[in-house]
Amino acid sequence: MFHFRLETVLTQRRHVEETFQKELADARQELSAAQAVLREAKETRRQCLREMRRKQRDRFRADDMLLYYPYLERLKQAIELHVKRVAAAERKVAQKRQALLEAMKKRKILDKLKEKQFQMHLKAEAGREQRFTDESAAQQHARR
Repeated sequence: MFHFRLETVLTQRRHVEETFQKELADARQELSAAQAVLREAKETRRQCLREMRRKQRDRFRADDMLLYYPYLERLKQAIELHVKRVAAAERKVAQKRQALLEAMKKRKILDKLKEKQFQMHLKAEAGREQRFTDESAAQQHARR
């Protein structure tokens, strides 16, 4: 029966890889959420600008315009903040992806080693079986 001496290390590396996969999935979700918030903020700003332009065409009132500018400025600042959050989330996704790739490489190295040792085990087993068969045949031939 084949026994891989480094099976516990391989199991641990698989576990680490799974952990990094989960972390990457979480980071991607965070990125997606940050992008959605950014899109929403940009859309709110576009709608506000459209409404402001419409009011300027219809009945221009200075009081109304004075209300729009601070609000638009706050939206602009919020958008800048969300852009920074999206960039940070993208960096986090890239880091998690890199960590996952490294973990996968380490696990694959052990997988290949295990496969190679298993193939060597099969060859050795086949050799033993062949020798046993040869000995049995030689003994039966000697008895005749």
